[in-house]
Amino acid sequence: MDNLIGILSAIVSVVGAIVAGVMTSWSSRKASAFDAKLERERHEETKAEQAEKVLGRYREPLLLAANSLQSRLFNAVRDEYLPVYLRCGDKEQEDYARQFTVYTLAEYLCWVEIIRRELRFLDLGGEEQNRVFTKRLLDVTNTLSSQKYEQAHYRLFRGQQRAIGELMMQPGADGHHDCITYPEFTRRLDDDPRFRSWFERLLREVDDIADQSEAGNARVIDTQRSLIDLIDFLDPDKTRLGADHREKYVEATPSPAPPSTSPTGSSHSVTVSAQPAAG
Repeated sequence: MDNLIGILSAIVSVVGAIVAGVMTSWSSRKASAFDAKLERERHEETKAEQAEKVLGRYREPLLLAANSLQSRLFNAVRDEYLPVYLRCGDKEQEDYARQFTVYTLAEYLCWVEIIRRELRFLDLGGEEQNRVFTKRLLDVTNTLSSQKYEQAHYRLFRGQQRAIGELMMQPGADGHHDCITYPEFTRRLDDDPRFRSWFERLLREVDDIADQSEAGNARVIDTQRSLIDLIDFLDPDKTRLGADHREKYVEATPSPAPPSTSPTGSSHSVTVSAQPAAG
């Protein structure tokens, strides 16, 4: 009988040890999983904070570059700036009309490339604001690269957009990047044949913008509209840029024939309103 009790006691002890071991192992795994979950949440929060920091740093220059480009495109298609200065007989004015038009595009691409480089190791998919921001940038990128438009002028494929953006970069403060100024851009056009080769076609195609109808400039118009969407995202309260700087281009509609009974015989055409000149 004593032997039986001893055996039972031993069995109970063994079973207890096994149960305790299993419970300890389960608790340990649960604690480890909980710690891993907290670490992932902290990591996600850190990425969100990093993304917000990058966007905060470059929001202003990207906003100003997007506005400069959209305004230039708006006024170029509106058919008042380029036809006046592009072939006015004054070489300085003609060069400025071509070169600054191209510079506004290159400057915008530069800031997009800078932001892309600083955000490339961050996952922006978890925040709605980041998804909207990414979409706004892609809308401009895809419009410039699209092959759906009948006319090819001002078409830049993604690799070309990134290459131009990189060419426009220069070292900035605190290890960050900056964009070269317009005077530096024109100096490189004059002094650096390899640099100029990236812009030769765009400089020629400024004339195409001036010569094409609104239908022929569909890519340019759609790019301007996508830029307005980006500007609205970057400055939703219109605190940095007023409402008069974010008008989407609307094609002019033909004026109706004047009524035969009109006492004056005059007609009124519907015109596209102007934006402040890009300069």
